[in-house]
Amino acid sequence: MSPPGMSPPGRRRRRATALGLCTEGLYRVSGNKTDQDNIQKQFDQDHNINLVSMEVTVNAVAGALKAFFADLPDPLIPYSLHPELLETSKLLDKTERLNALKEIVKKFHPVNYEVFKYVITHLNRVSRQNKTNLMTADNLSICFWPTLMRPDFENREFLSTTKIHQSVVETFIQQCQFFFHNGEIVETTNPVAPQPPSLNPGQMAEPMVPLQLPPPLQPQLIQPQLQADPLGII
Repeated sequence: MSPPGMSPPGRRRRRATALGLCTEGLYRVSGNKTDQDNIQKQFDQDHNINLVSMEVTVNAVAGALKAFFADLPDPLIPYSLHPELLETSKLLDKTERLNALKEIVKKFHPVNYEVFKYVITHLNRVSRQNKTNLMTADNLSICFWPTLMRPDFENREFLSTTKIHQSVVETFIQQCQFFFHNGEIVETTNPVAPQPPSLNPGQMAEPMVPLQLPPPLQPQLIQPQLQADPLGII
């Protein structure tokens, strides 16, 4: 029997979402490059592509999503606001710092704001499954901050602040409810984070992630009997 308002297809989509969010090393372990490129090509032609029929892995879908943001003409977090984010991150008082960050986000172009809200909300959901997928807010921010901010890694001055920029994205993920959903500031701790899985030979790695890790699971194929929302972003 379906819950009120939840059709059987809705239940299948919810199950598919759970499977995707729990994929070990989500956004850290790269999928097949050919599959990723094919997803991007198909998406450019039809935004309502059927991922199940394509028989691709969750990792390939995750890689295609990251590539989409990396290929945008301008980064999702505007260059013009990077200096403000950097200065705000230096504030010692947590409440003052978070309120200041919230005001900076309001300066985003409306489209950037809505998409950023969408992405950060998704990453927050991924991080809540970190006991299974090993992707804490810290690990996700390492994978995503270069994609969202598009830094100039040839600039030595910028290289000295990379950890600060990464911590800003981590804060957005951790405090997602406060920034975007009228929630309260949550208390965060800094336990030893679970390490994302190691990579098989030939797999691409994100920069700056330690690799003293257990063997990875095989990339997970999207289940053919499920509706295609493997990453839980809709």
